[in-house]
Amino acid sequence: MSLENKNFSLAHRLLHWLIALAILFLMLTVFLRLTWLEKNNVASILQDNLKALNISLSHDDAIKIAKQIRKPMWDWHIYTGYFLIGLYVLRMINLYFSGIVFPNPFHRTSKLKQKIQGWTYIIFYFLMGISLITGFFIVNGSPEYKDFLETIHVQSIYYAVLFIIMHMAGLLLSEFSNEKGIVSKMIHGK
Repeated sequence: MSLENKNFSLAHRLLHWLIALAILFLMLTVFLRLTWLEKNNVASILQDNLKALNISLSHDDAIKIAKQIRKPMWDWHIYTGYFLIGLYVLRMINLYFSGIVFPNPFHRTSKLKQKIQGWTYIIFYFLMGISLITGFFIVNGSPEYKDFLETIHVQSIYYAVLFIIMHMAGLLLSEFSNEKGIVSKMIHGK
């Protein structure tokens, strides 16, 4: 069944939008951590402003304070990660019982476009699972594996960005072709 003929259940639509919002929020926290709230930037701001008040603060102490300033935001990254793990599990259960809503790339009659769509989703869910597992074990696992897991987890931002770009491009192409209305169906169900 092609996507343009598919009706999306309320459960599917809610999971889709909650997962989308959770991923965007996680990406926002990463973006903030790498830019405005980057620990060295915040430490430098602290040192400069305290220096203007004739107060001296070492770089190491400024870094410690900077980490505490951004800690609540990073706590929300972790909470949202747990929330996303729950959504992911629910999505997998929903896909199992309701059927897969993206094209099956293994089907003999699938066209190239459908194979690409199907593989894109399979790869996305696989990499998302890896990202969620590594994030969970960074927080809850053995400290000896933390650096290794962080390396894998940090790379996860790239698949998410690439998937979002491909997803939006696919939606635009669909809306300007014979598959109009997919966005409306993801909002209204029909």
